[in-house]
Amino acid sequence: MRAYSLKHLVDSVLLRNLAVVLVRRDCANTATLLAYIAEVDQRRLYLPAGYPSMYAYCLGELHLSEDEAYKRIRAARTAREYPVLFDEVAGGRLHLTAVLLLAPHLTSGNLGELVAAATHKGRGNRALDRRALPAAGGAAARRRDLAPVRCEVRAGAG
Repeated sequence: MRAYSLKHLVDSVLLRNLAVVLVRRDCANTATLLAYIAEVDQRRLYLPAGYPSMYAYCLGELHLSEDEAYKRIRAARTAREYPVLFDEVAGGRLHLTAVLLLAPHLTSGNLGELVAAATHKGRGNRALDRRALPAAGGAAARRRDLAPVRCEVRAGAG
């Protein structure tokens, strides 16, 4: 249980470990997880595993919550289309929510501008406000965002 009791750490070490070690590691792990989800989704490896969709696989095999599965699949699909997003997430410059908010607006023409505007911004920041994001993605980007993440669950899974 000592690994979860941090009372022995001095303040400076506690803060450094939180900011420098753990959050950076979490960002890198999130980007890696998104890359794996994107590749499994692309190859449709959930089908031979007995799941009808990536969503069902994430719920039944990975034991993610519905929200975790949906958000990670959406972010993975967006990053597969715009691979620089993997690096932005890994480096801690974009968080999962930023990727999801940017997704329907991203095009190859505005990717750099929107990513730069969203770097290190929280959801409440004006740069990530849906009203401030341009509709530059057009109808194709909006259709991509609305493409279904199939949400059926395999009977007996889980």
